[in-house]
Amino acid sequence: MKILVSGGTGLLGQGFLRVLREKGEHEVRCLVRRTSPVERLEGLELAYGDAGDAGSMVRALRGTNAFVHVAGVQYTPEVLEAMRRAGLERLVIVSSTSAHSRFEFRSAPRLVNEALLPGSGLRWTVVRPSMIYGSELDHNMHKLLRFLDRSPVFPLFGSGENLWQPVYYEDLARGLYAALTKPGTDGQIYDLPGPRPLTYLDLVRTAADTLDKKARIVRIPAEPVRRALLVAERIGLPMPVSSEQVLRLREDKAYPYEKARRELGYTPRAFKEGIALEAGRLREIGLVR
Repeated sequence: MKILVSGGTGLLGQGFLRVLREKGEHEVRCLVRRTSPVERLEGLELAYGDAGDAGSMVRALRGTNAFVHVAGVQYTPEVLEAMRRAGLERLVIVSSTSAHSRFEFRSAPRLVNEALLPGSGLRWTVVRPSMIYGSELDHNMHKLLRFLDRSPVFPLFGSGENLWQPVYYEDLARGLYAALTKPGTDGQIYDLPGPRPLTYLDLVRTAADTLDKKARIVRIPAEPVRRALLVAERIGLPMPVSSEQVLRLREDKAYPYEKARRELGYTPRAFKEGIALEAGRLREIGLVR
């Protein structure tokens, strides 16, 4: 099977390409922008294009058997158009567990795009990761580790009792590969979070322990911070966190994954193990001490 992969220069894409190399059973082509850091894709066939441009994806899809779209569920309309024009049937698309959010600004973009798939006529599968971590390419955890490494005080917005369930990128990549290759996954949606929920406070303390740090927690009421951030956003002031991020601290982000365990053999590692691996990676490249 020859697979087109989008998002190959990002964290999950890099993990997925590593799994494909390890398996050695498939040919791989990567859809990349002209501005992408293609040095991360050394030795792989490249097709220049953009997930927002169906025409460029049609060209990239020619001669392939499946498309693993990691680059964002928001491009689903363009992806479906390209798949139809290229005459390709097999699609695995990465969405997000944010589809479960009670906040419509988070859930609606995922659900609206996922809803396009059942009527597409394609053999589709959706995977929904929780927050992904594992290296300097992630969006959240490397920033947390760097902050904890440099600051003796950690500001905690709200109670810190809300639940999180982050997933290590290599485990997610193996789940994505299983969703592509195992029989019976057509037309299915799989949540792929970490192994168990933990409170945000426990998450911070576990990350600090990994660095041999003892962070002093300073609790800050979340609502006044959110309102201040809203004002800053309206006048265009750059801030390290957004009002939406603070708002979502009121929401548990915990997800069962028995279906993925049963049908994909999905077994993610504990956060304590994964965050230690990330801290080791950040030490190697000098981002933490």
